[in-house]
Amino acid sequence: MSVGLIAAAAGGVGALGWIHFRDLRRAKNRRRSVFDDCRGLLEDGELCHDGSTYPELSGRYAGFPVKLSLVADTVQLRKLPVLWLLVTIERPVAVPGVFDMMIRPSNTEYYSPHGSLTETITNPPGWHEDAVIRTNNSDAVKPLLDRLHPHVESFLEDERGKEVLLTPKGIRLVWRVDESQRGHYLALRQPMFEQDSIPRNEVEKLLVRALNLADDMNGALK
Repeated sequence: MSVGLIAAAAGGVGALGWIHFRDLRRAKNRRRSVFDDCRGLLEDGELCHDGSTYPELSGRYAGFPVKLSLVADTVQLRKLPVLWLLVTIERPVAVPGVFDMMIRPSNTEYYSPHGSLTETITNPPGWHEDAVIRTNNSDAVKPLLDRLHPHVESFLEDERGKEVLLTPKGIRLVWRVDESQRGHYLALRQPMFEQDSIPRNEVEKLLVRALNLADDMNGALK
């Protein structure tokens, strides 16, 4: 190989390296402000950020402890990375077990207990064809499915809902924020998301949706 070709190759590698570190700096700066639009939404809101990952926003909504967190899922093979928003509300729910509905699980969802639940419930008629229902107590959870169905279907309407997790201690909804830009990820193997600010109105809708679900379940099981 000629000296010129070696120099060109080295220059190309150097350029890619510069782009990589430039994008890392930009991504880090964007992450700091990802919840800026949600300021004031949670009572006693507190932002926790160690600088290496996305921040978490915790506080209270309607009197209940809430945590908003983000996961950049880069584990799934042959798929672009996805940025998920996890909305968790600590509120007692009178359910006799764990109900976990996930759309198209791949068993790589490390942020979820879905893969560790041992019992799968066959979808009743009318449920989303890509939904997989798992639980730790199928006999007790099956009678609740008719009550749960309208809440799950409503959550899936915008095709961004991923998971509904219901436990005696609370509720968590997982919602898709964005998918990585294809070209950037294929070139540098680093996700780049266009949507880097979490809309306040979407978060509030998810919080209200979760609380309505808890109200309905608690009313049904009194």
